[in-house]
Amino acid sequence: MNTKTPNIYPTLPERPDADMIARYREDGYLAFLSALTPDEVRQASEGINALVHKYAFNEELTEHVYKGSGQKMKNGRGMLFKSRTSDFHFQVEGDYEARPDRLDELADNIRKFQSYDRELPIYDYISHQHPKLRALLGAVLGENYAPYSSMALCKPAGIGAEKPWHQDLAYFSVNRFDGVAGVWIALDHAKVENGCMHVIPGGHRAGPRSHYWSKVDCEITTAEVNPAEAVPIELPPGGLMIFDGLLPHETPPNRSNLRRRALQFHYRSAATEVVPREEHKRKFTGPEGIFVGCDYSKLETVQ
Repeated sequence: MNTKTPNIYPTLPERPDADMIARYREDGYLAFLSALTPDEVRQASEGINALVHKYAFNEELTEHVYKGSGQKMKNGRGMLFKSRTSDFHFQVEGDYEARPDRLDELADNIRKFQSYDRELPIYDYISHQHPKLRALLGAVLGENYAPYSSMALCKPAGIGAEKPWHQDLAYFSVNRFDGVAGVWIALDHAKVENGCMHVIPGGHRAGPRSHYWSKVDCEITTAEVNPAEAVPIELPPGGLMIFDGLLPHETPPNRSNLRRRALQFHYRSAATEVVPREEHKRKFTGPEGIFVGCDYSKLETVQ
């Protein structure tokens, strides 16, 4: 494991100083032990349960699809609940059997929520209005930054699957790669044993890395990532990490008895535009000019 001291500060400041931003540019991330208040953490975590109770098995609001063990990719299994009126959806962990009579238990066994930032006031506030987060994003991306995506990542106790090494920009259809930042916020204690974030400091400066669809998920090829260079980012509830869209990162499986919930939001600079997938594929390339991101057309070739 990398012996470098992680870039972890006690508290997210009112406005980050120049030294913080310099470290972000150099290492590709910053982390803060305290960013949300205990009440904000409570509301955000309770919101996950509220959304499950509202949408799961509610045929008027959602359709649900069960892919099951027939899905070749491990992280593509598990029941999927999709809103009928918006892009909001959430996926159950693949090894958990979702049942309508166990909704609180189901809420503890969700793998991820997607496009949820407008579903509840607390998520709208954290992602779009939180003054300290807005100041941090403005310093990193420029004042006219825009939201790109929202995702809540939940690793259930005992069965939470790994998310292998990857770069987020391998997925995102944007026109440039120097203006995207992710924000990851712990709602539970995030530790090594329950699947906290691991990053490779400075790894963003090497540019796009080759990805492929494994039996688990889309991940960086073994030759292009060295886990010995990684550092774990352990955070308490309310802790926050901001990271560059090209920073290699992963979260190991959760084999502990500790649940690990987190919110994640991505933002783009004013100069970073959403583009058609084909344009992104022409830009996210390796030395030979070949697309090295997550090619969904090849997903069905997973053996």
